[in-house]
Amino acid sequence: MSKVFISYRREDSAAYAGRLCDHLTLLLGKSSVFMDVEDIQPGQNFAQTIDRWIGDCNAVLVVIGPKWLDCLRRRLKENEQDYVVHEIEAALARKITVIPVLVGGARADEIAALPPALAELSFRQAVELRDPTFKEDSDRLAKSLGSPERPASSLKNVRIWAAGFAALILLLLILNWAGIGPWHAYRQRSAHIQQLLQTAQAQTSFAEYESAFKTYQEILRLDSTNRAAARMQVDSAMLWSEHFHALVGENQKAEDVAGPPLAEILSVLYAGLGRTNGHDSRAADILAHLGWTHWLNEHIASKEFGQAAEQGMRQALDIEPTNVYANAMLGNWLLQKNQDFSDAMQHFEVAVKTGKQRPFVRELQLGGLLSSDDPGARAELTKAANQMRLNQEPLTDFYRTRLLRNYNPTSGFRNGELEQTLSAVPSADSWATFLWLDNKPGNDDDLTRGIVRACLAGIDGKRAEALTQFKALQSELKKKKYAGSIGDEVDFFIQRLGNK
Repeated sequence: MSKVFISYRREDSAAYAGRLCDHLTLLLGKSSVFMDVEDIQPGQNFAQTIDRWIGDCNAVLVVIGPKWLDCLRRRLKENEQDYVVHEIEAALARKITVIPVLVGGARADEIAALPPALAELSFRQAVELRDPTFKEDSDRLAKSLGSPERPASSLKNVRIWAAGFAALILLLLILNWAGIGPWHAYRQRSAHIQQLLQTAQAQTSFAEYESAFKTYQEILRLDSTNRAAARMQVDSAMLWSEHFHALVGENQKAEDVAGPPLAEILSVLYAGLGRTNGHDSRAADILAHLGWTHWLNEHIASKEFGQAAEQGMRQALDIEPTNVYANAMLGNWLLQKNQDFSDAMQHFEVAVKTGKQRPFVRELQLGGLLSSDDPGARAELTKAANQMRLNQEPLTDFYRTRLLRNYNPTSGFRNGELEQTLSAVPSADSWATFLWLDNKPGNDDDLTRGIVRACLAGIDGKRAEALTQFKALQSELKKKKYAGSIGDEVDFFIQRLGNK
């Protein structure tokens, strides 16, 4: 009969190792499975005790979870005594069967780069115990170890037990048919959960992210082990944070309205982060949204003023430098905090190049630039609008109206702001972008269009053409007895062109 020793790390795979031990104990017998060294008494030699236990075994199962290799490296770096290393070395030295057992989503590359003393482990055929098929996978592992056949003397008891079990099943079927059995209740709960899942998906499709979040919360209350609902609740939390807003009524404070829901979002995002391996795209997405939610908690709810916002976004970039959320969110955060403008532009450039989540990226880019006092903001807005026109990206009426203000002649030729807007891209693109923004019918003879056209001629160095156009505008203004700042600006531009 096989005797098996189970090696594992408590901080990595204790639950899996315990579950495997219980299953193998049922199949091989209690005296055939050894797992812990917790019973070592004070004064006993640690290494000798492990050697004695492994010396009685035919096989050692090395349970490896997603944190196994990181724990090993940390212990070796800190020169800590590592009982797992000693267990594996002892088993390899005895030339007995040593099987790497992958659990919790761990991959074979977890044992691809081991220290020399453990290198042989990477050449041993690994087995995987998957959560959905844990029992079946464990059965196959036990069979490969040589699980014993049932003795013939037990067959009578097995038959009696089987007959009793069949009678129980028949009784349950009758109760279920009558609508009072546990299966009937289970089916009802399953149907209710399925209905809630469909409701949450519909709410998400209608951009009702808070409602979807609450529906997934209800599903998890009914079934806390529902992994799909847990994952989708994290997705809805991220979407909710992207589109978060708080309606503050009379005699209410923004922090009282926004604080509680933001706290809910943070709680779910942190739980979702804990279910990742901490260094993949999913972890980067969640970290970026954690940073963004912390920023909302500071900006809207006035709940915090630390480094959590920037820290979350930059940690996401450490994991995935091209992460679209982290780049767009950090770019917007830098603009709103009046920090490094060029750094913000670089992050937006990366976010745009990914081609992902483009409407969200543009909203953060345009919103951040419109709130910025940096002298380069006007030019960057023109560049962004020009890109959107060329790519045929949608633009909301809100941003269309805000961008058109940069072309208002009253913003002034004297301070150069209109010229900054128009000269950011080649004149042909600048004119086409202006027309794309000013797309209302009947605007062909609009005064603003005439001024923009004349100003572009001046920017292109066509002094005579620009002067002619401005004088024509001056005559038109006088004919209509139009007085005001626009006339003053046209007069100023004619004077400047005439003095060149």
